Amino acid sequence: MAPKCRPAGFAVPSSTTSPIDAATRDAVHAFLERISAEYPLHEAILFGSRAKGLARPDSEADVALILGGSEQSFMQTKLDMADTAFDVMLDTGVRIQPLPIWAGLWHDPDTWLNPELLHNIADTGVRLWQTHPN
Repeated sequence: MAPKCRPAGFAVPSSTTSPIDAATRDAVHAFLERISAEYPLHEAILFGSRAKGLARPDSEADVALILGGSEQSFMQTKLDMADTAFDVMLDTGVRIQPLPIWAGLWHDPDTWLNPELLHNIADTGVRLWQTHPN
């Protein structure tokens, strides 16, 4: 059984302490609740314009999902997560763009296809979810 997860950043951000707006926070939280039931989610990091507080109303919420376990097909995992993201968009109006990254690649980003992206996420992203053991 996967460890219990909890949203690490949802209790803390507010309009005065975080650039993340309430709609983004609520949509990403709903998405992570669903994804964590299907995948061994270690960490989730919001990046891009919504993490920086520069999003337009039609901007997507880019979310890096650090996954445990053995590496699976990137494209199939991304497509499966996109189905969940679509359901959340219908409920919230916020489009989520998931980026699955297995923990081994996250900890050795130079082996990934786009190491600059992973370095950028690590440097500028906002951690929203973190695994905590039971």
